[in-house]
Amino acid sequence: MLRRWFEEVWNKGRADAIDEMFAADGVAQGLSGDPSAPLRGPAGFKLLHDQFRGAFPDIEVVVEDTIAEGDKVAACLVSAIFGSSH
Repeated sequence: MLRRWFEEVWNKGRADAIDEMFAADGVAQGLSGDPSAPLRGPAGFKLLHDQFRGAFPDIEVVVEDTIAEGDKVAACLVSAIFGSSH
């Protein structure tokens, strides 16, 4: 699922995949630039996604490895290539 998230949401730019994979009560911490203002739910994350993809439409994210335990998974060695067509 984690690899699919990066592939669909970031590499393919599919905002609709956020609705499929981001829980309605999900919270993304540390991405808004304001630690006291987490992104809540798919709609909250889509705001960041739209802004980020607007600035870097050619982003390519590579997940080298993942670690999973129980119902938790973390991406390791994530690298990204940022391109801009502006």
